[in-house]
Parts: sequence; C-alpha cells; structure tokens
Amino acid sequence: MELKYCPLDPKFLNSFHVEKKVAPYFGKDWHYHNEYELVLTVKGDGVRIVGDSMDQFTSPELIFMGAKLPHLFKNKNEESDVEYYIIKFGHQIGGQDIFEMPGLKSIKDFLCRSNRGILFSKDAVKLIQPLIIEMIEGNEVSKLLNLLKILEILSKEENIEYLASENFVLEEKSNTEHRIQRVMDFMNEEYNRDITLEDLAEVANMSKNAFCRYFKNKTGKTPFQVIREYRINRACQMLINGNKSIAEVCFDTGFNSFSTFNRIFKSMKSISATEYKSRYMKLSA
Repeated sequence: MELKYCPLDPKFLNSFHVEKKVAPYFGKDWHYHNEYELVLTVKGDGVRIVGDSMDQFTSPELIFMGAKLPHLFKNKNEESDVEYYIIKFGHQIGGQDIFEMPGLKSIKDFLCRSNRGILFSKDAVKLIQPLIIEMIEGNEVSKLLNLLKILEILSKEENIEYLASENFVLEEKSNTEHRIQRVMDFMNEEYNRDITLEDLAEVANMSKNAFCRYFKNKTGKTPFQVIREYRINRACQMLINGNKSIAEVCFDTGFNSFSTFNRIFKSMKSISATEYKSRYMKLSA
C-alpha cells in the first residue's frame, strides 16, 4: 500500500472545508496532508488506519488527526454506504494564523497533541454532531464560529484515546539541539544497526549510568524500550508500504533474530507480523 500526499483543494488553502459524505468506502489510499482533519462517522464500519495503528471502527465514531499524520478509513462491505462528516483546516484561516491568539491557547495546545490522532467518546459525538450540521448549513461567519466552538470542546475532553504510538511522530526531526533530541535523532537514523549503550551515552556526552538515569527520567522508558518500539513502528510502515518479506523487514529494522522480532511485534501490536501484513494486503486488494 503506497503512502500518498493528498493536499487540500487550493480554493480551501486559506480557509477550511466541511462536508457530509455518503460513499461505499472512504478511500483506496493510505495518505497524508498538511491540514488537520476531523472525521465523524455516523453510519458504517470497517478498518481504521492512523499512523502505525490499525483497528476496527464502528459508528458513531469521532476522530481528530493532526497535520501530516498518515491515515485511511476503509469500509468492510463496499456494497453498503458509509455516512460521515469531514472537516479539514490549516493554521492559516483567511490568511491569518488565528490559533496564535492568546485567547485560543487551549486550542493551540490541543492541535499540538493531535499529531498521534485522537479518538473521542460517544458523549463527545453527541456534543459535536449538531455543531457540524450547523457548519454545513450556515454562512462563512457561523462556520468559523462553530469550528472554534468544536475545537474548544474537544480541547477540554478528558475521555480520549491516542491512536498512533508515541514514537510515530519521530519521523520528522526537530531542529532543536537538546540532548534528548540528539539521542532520538540518532535512534531515528541508526535504528537498523546494533546500537549499544556506549553509542547512546556518547551522543548524549554523558557516562553510561548518568545517561540511563537521564533518559528514563525524560521518557519514562529505558533506551532499549524506545529503540524496540521505534523498530516495530518502522516495521509496521514497511509492511504496509513496500513489497519486502517479513524476514527482510525483521533484519532491515535492526533485529538479528526472527523469533525475537515476532515475539516483540506480537507483544506490542497484539497480532503477529504475518497477520498484520495479511490484513493490510486484504485492504489494498
């Protein structure tokens, strides 16, 4: 399954887009774009792919996805319709980055948290659906006001579930030169080879013991837990975005034992790598 870039229609680049759709399936491509996206499914079910997470979706369901987060929603039965609402918008609305306004700080923080994709509760669906319907039926001013109202409500929701794994966002490097970021960048670049504790401590310019304490304090995990997670997440992307065998993916992501790869993959994803790849192949058939 090839990952594709799908930009918003140019006429919406300085605004936002909202519509209701009824279609036999959501789409054929695993894709991403620069805009934020809210998807409210009110009828239908199928498979939901957000970043490196794959799960079943059932209506009603409300998902919010950050910019550049790969995703795909695929109906189980392409002969039956899926009914859903979709909102897309960027930071620039009417040529202005309105989310930089001090009064919208909670919304700005929410947008930053959305880079992993967020699943909301059924209670949130009941609050948001009427506002989306108002957006579709209203004029440009009421659409903007309702968009801000929706984002304000979602920013305060506590009953949420992040979809993509925490390390999925490390695909894009930060320009900061902080010590922890240097270590993460090193893992990002060298994940497919044998990484030692000495390597990581040297990148951080610390002793091995001091580095282990520092890393655990910053991330809540050991360095090798993060490396394993990153390797498995890279493996997921390779399985759905290429033609390599599972054995090739295993060794290309830095594992030197096929049995270890299978054991860790299943412990993290709750299914085997073989089943994971098979489910993606059925989606793209």
